[in-house]
Amino acid sequence: MYMPLIAAEDGIVQFVKQPGASLNPGDILGILTLDDPSRVKHAKPFDGLLPPMGTPNVIGSRSHQRYYYCLEILNNILDGFDNQAIMQGTLKELMAILEDSSLPYSEIYSVLSVLSGRMPAKLEELVRATIDASKAKNAEFPASRVRKVLDAWVSDSTKPQDRTMLRAQLSPLIEITERFRTGLKSAKWSTIVELLTRYYDTEKLFGEGGSIEERVLKLREENKDDLGRVASLVLSHTRAQGKNKLILALLDIVKSAGSSMQTIEPRLMDLVRDLTSLDSR
Repeated sequence: MYMPLIAAEDGIVQFVKQPGASLNPGDILGILTLDDPSRVKHAKPFDGLLPPMGTPNVIGSRSHQRYYYCLEILNNILDGFDNQAIMQGTLKELMAILEDSSLPYSEIYSVLSVLSGRMPAKLEELVRATIDASKAKNAEFPASRVRKVLDAWVSDSTKPQDRTMLRAQLSPLIEITERFRTGLKSAKWSTIVELLTRYYDTEKLFGEGGSIEERVLKLREENKDDLGRVASLVLSHTRAQGKNKLILALLDIVKSAGSSMQTIEPRLMDLVRDLTSLDSR
């Protein structure tokens, strides 16, 4: 098989491949030395500025969308990624969002839009009617009433063999009613507990005595099938000083609340005591 190769410029060809040789995609057949080397167009380094690209993902302006955006930034800090420049502003915004009365309504409407068509239509109507009635009165989010509607439907209008599956489908709604069970305050302290727990669950693995090398080897032995998790834990631990700034800011919020938050989130004081047991760095 003969295949012509046409060059756009004149020059001398020096073949690299011998006649009859087998060819693979990307092989160099020869080198063309141009009669006029100035005709070669060389790539030049880019010395300009890239245009503003924005964030990798589109961030919505609704309260629940801002809530999860801020929470992701703080979780990334706890995972060992450096976001110290925006930590204080993000934490401040998160606390402000957790005092926004539209947060639970925004989140549950978003969940209902996802579950629509997959949950019983009559149940969806009951849940929406309960929510709309409270929102129209500018009342507090009716978490307990929504939970009663869900529980009543599962127990009274569902076959026993289908209840487990239905509860799994309704779990996002149940989680919202649990988080806002006593209003925005319970959601605020639940979020703080989740952040503190994320920190403690990582750091306690490195506070069992021995050198850092011994602890890492122990983690590798315990997670032979998931070494990626070990790498993530070690990365998080090596950024402990940066994480500590976030934890101290959260503890300042706990301190300013006094003892009143114990009745809202009983897990918090036990968690604070656990944090004091960690090795200092």
